[in-house]
Amino acid sequence: MLKTDSKKLETRDFISVGIFSLIYAVVAFVVGGVAQMTPVTFPFMPMIVALFTGTVFMLYVAKIPKKGALSILGVIAAILLFVTGMFWMMAVFFLGFGLIADLICASADFRSFKKNLLAYCVMALAPMGAYIPMVVMPAQFDAFMKNKGDFSSFEGVIHSIGAAWWAIPAMIIGTIVCAIIGGLIGKKLMKKHFEKAGVV
Repeated sequence: MLKTDSKKLETRDFISVGIFSLIYAVVAFVVGGVAQMTPVTFPFMPMIVALFTGTVFMLYVAKIPKKGALSILGVIAAILLFVTGMFWMMAVFFLGFGLIADLICASADFRSFKKNLLAYCVMALAPMGAYIPMVVMPAQFDAFMKNKGDFSSFEGVIHSIGAAWWAIPAMIIGTIVCAIIGGLIGKKLMKKHFEKAGVV
C-alpha cells in the first residue's frame, strides 16, 4: 500500500481549508463590519476582530496542521477583500501575513502553542492594512473613501489617526494584546468543547 505524505495538503484538506477560511472570513467581516459602523468604534476594529477570530484560527491550525493552509487562508481573504472593494493594502497584508503565519507555525510542525499564538498575533495585524494608508498615503486613501460615498462622519477620526504619531503603534499593540487573549480563549474552548466532541 502506498503511503501518502501526511505533511502535504491532500484533497480532504482543501475542503477543510475552504470551510474554515469561510468561517474565519464571515466572523471577521461581520465583527469588523459592526465595529466600523460608528466613528467611536472605527479605530478598534482590528482589536475586536482579533478577540473573536482567535478560536477559529486555533481550530484551523489544529484541524489542518500542514504547511500552506494558512497561506491559502491569506489568499482567500485577500480575494474576498478585493472583490468587496476594500482598500488594496488590506488584501496585500492578508497575503503577506498569511504566509508569515504559515512559516511560523510550520517551523514547529504546528505543535507549539506559543508559535501558533505568535502566528495568530501576526495574522491578526492584517486588518491594519485598512489604517496604515491613513498615515503613509492619506491623499490616496481619502480619494478611495470619497469614491465609496459620503464619509464625512468618519473624516475626523480618519484624519486624527493619520495625524497622531502614536495612533498606529497604539492600535498595533492593542491588537496584539487582543490576539493573545483571543488565542488563549481559543485554546481553552478547544480543550473544553472541541476535543471532547472529537472535532480536533
